[in-house]
Amino acid sequence: MIEKGEFFSFAADVFGVSPENLSFETVMGALAEWDSIAQLNMVASIHARFGVEIPFADVPNVTSLWEFFRRINELPPKKVIAVDLDNTLWYGVAAEDGAENVRANTVLQERLIKLSERGVLLVALSKNNENDVRGLVDEFGRFVTTRINWQSKAENLADVAYELNIGVDSFVFLDDNPAERLEMKAKLPEVEVAKWPPSSFEAYFPEHELTAEDRVKTEQYRAEALRRDMVAKIRESSTYDLWQELKAWLDVRELAEEDVLRIAQLSQKASQFSVLTNRYQEDEVRKWLTSKNERTFTVRAGDMFGEQGLVAFVRISFSNSLSNAEILDWTMSCRVAGRGLEECAWAEIERRLNKPCTIAAKWRRSQKNKPVENLFERLGFNVLSIDSAEKKYERVSR
Repeated sequence: MIEKGEFFSFAADVFGVSPENLSFETVMGALAEWDSIAQLNMVASIHARFGVEIPFADVPNVTSLWEFFRRINELPPKKVIAVDLDNTLWYGVAAEDGAENVRANTVLQERLIKLSERGVLLVALSKNNENDVRGLVDEFGRFVTTRINWQSKAENLADVAYELNIGVDSFVFLDDNPAERLEMKAKLPEVEVAKWPPSSFEAYFPEHELTAEDRVKTEQYRAEALRRDMVAKIRESSTYDLWQELKAWLDVRELAEEDVLRIAQLSQKASQFSVLTNRYQEDEVRKWLTSKNERTFTVRAGDMFGEQGLVAFVRISFSNSLSNAEILDWTMSCRVAGRGLEECAWAEIERRLNKPCTIAAKWRRSQKNKPVENLFERLGFNVLSIDSAEKKYERVSR
């Protein structure tokens, strides 16, 4: 892990500026010294110093110091903005001034709405009586969940992370109160605390081509809240079948051109439910389309609450005889794991393989992928070897 201080000293040398002038929110164009030539120099210097190669086609998308730092350290992208309300989302204190008298911070709200339309999740954290602000929150209408109470905002953010099944290191915190910002840094240092007033907090969310899943992400997470309530009620029963009770379905297909962007995106974002934690760029995924010895299966899912989109992919290589295969990757969205999708998807994929076939698989330990440590055991694979770094498996499909 490259420390922040080392990184900023390195970036300052590349750009010929003082480290004090830099932050993770520094973006290309904000410095006179950061032009297109300096951009290429930064990319080349990162490769020479840290051994990290940024594909040439992706260079235009890496336009903030945060994004450079993230890629050097192989950190997951930011996914969520946790936003304060009084004197942040709007000007004034709703409980004191009256909801009808506060004034919307239209500049900030417009910036947040644009990010929401690109798939960034918005949550509200506010020390308030909920009745005093609920109307204003509903009027804004972009939050996937809220925590409006008198608890510590760090505790509330951790609770939201648990609810959404997203790591706290995927959050950016936005608050006008310096005391709240300091407390967040102290209690949850993994959370990035944006400057106030916000200059370019969008730096944590680089521009990218939108997928169908990006465009409906807010609605998907709202549906997920309803789904969780249903799951909790179902599990109160002594006997239950989540798959049937949720009226769940899946659609397993072979990789197509229109899936390439989403697969690359999913590989970049998924950490908890990825057996090998491989990260792919679009051009890498596109090569799978023409590979003669590989098949990549995509999994789309949905249930009584709506469609969830392309939520998983399984990449498999085959020997020339097709009697031996190896699972090269299995990556899923955290939103769908643990409700029967893995078992149903594998049953359908295995049905499509040539029989008999010996299938090898591997789980490689990362900081976050313990939730799938026993995935292959659950799917009927035999453990061949275990060490501190990985487990290897085999299954004979007949």
